[in-house]
Amino acid sequence: MVVIGLGSPFLCDDSVGPRVVRELAGRGLGGVRLVEAHAGGLLLLEELAGAKLAVIVDALLDERRAPGDIVVADIGTASHNAACSHDCSLPEALAIGRAMGMSLPDDDSIHLVGIVAKDVSTFSEMPTPDVAAAIQKACDEVSTFFSKNNSFPSGNFG
Repeated sequence: MVVIGLGSPFLCDDSVGPRVVRELAGRGLGGVRLVEAHAGGLLLLEELAGAKLAVIVDALLDERRAPGDIVVADIGTASHNAACSHDCSLPEALAIGRAMGMSLPDDDSIHLVGIVAKDVSTFSEMPTPDVAAAIQKACDEVSTFFSKNNSFPSGNFG
């Protein structure tokens, strides 16, 4: 099992993925590999290789929702960093990796936990207040999944 926190630690709300991973590191999730990553697309394949189950935590840009809202979804939904503008989407990257024979989790075993962001472009080591308050809730969502349920809640960004 792997939890990948996507984002830049130097861009305000974009830092939520790495922040969640750092918080989870103190919770002692046995058997869970925690990874900070700064780009998506093909670059995620190496981190996903060999995992049976994966959770990707990232900022979500969604003007229909309030900053700090947490959304759980499948890989068909684009978070802020899961796709790379110079690369390809996560589903496209997975297809390429599988075509190359990589051992990757099934699509239904990869889930996104998105935290709705307000500001992903200002250089700051601090997220906005609503987003900062949501980090613990996102950690609880991931921790509960791995420690108690052994299955991921189904959901959709839509």
